[in-house]
Amino acid sequence: MERMKLYLKQSYILLIIILLLIASNGYFVYQSFSKQDVERAEISCDCPEIQEEVPLEEPKKKLIVDLKGYVKKPGVYELEEGAIINDLLKKAGGLKTNGTTENINLSKKLKNEDMIVVMSKEELKKEKRENQNKIENTQEGRPSTSPTITPTKEKIALNSATIEELMTLNGIGESKAISIVEYRKNTPFTKIEDLLNVSGIGEALFEKIKEFITI
Repeated sequence: MERMKLYLKQSYILLIIILLLIASNGYFVYQSFSKQDVERAEISCDCPEIQEEVPLEEPKKKLIVDLKGYVKKPGVYELEEGAIINDLLKKAGGLKTNGTTENINLSKKLKNEDMIVVMSKEELKKEKRENQNKIENTQEGRPSTSPTITPTKEKIALNSATIEELMTLNGIGESKAISIVEYRKNTPFTKIEDLLNVSGIGEALFEKIKEFITI
């Protein structure tokens, strides 16, 4: 009798263990199928994606620039704001055989209505010699030896002076004088500071000659 009770007790315990295992396996199977259903639902979802709005770029302003001198295609060009002198020369097909950019800052940004004059190698050499002679003569206290230029104490009128008169200014050679004359044909000077808009005229040169010029 005691053996029978022990046997029944062991049978109940074994049955409970089997039921627990069945329930546990059923739970894991249910979880597995539920997870797969969720993944399928996510994959098959046709919900529209939210796209970020891309701001429209404002069109760049245009520059009108006059290019002269020893380039293959001189003329008036239209470029985008922010363009530099090098961009302008590329658009003009580059330099002629004898042209030089030694005296030009190719990375300088262009401004509307700028005029760029490209010199020949001979013109640049001549200008350098003239400037060097002026410096040497000034240091030695001798007058300039240039045969075509006569120094004057009167102020030079930027809107009416000839090329020769402009060349009497210290630091203004033939090419710069030509640039000044070409500039004023389209844009007359309204103040002496407008001279800074002429290609080749920088702050240092302007400070040197501003007391000797007028409009």
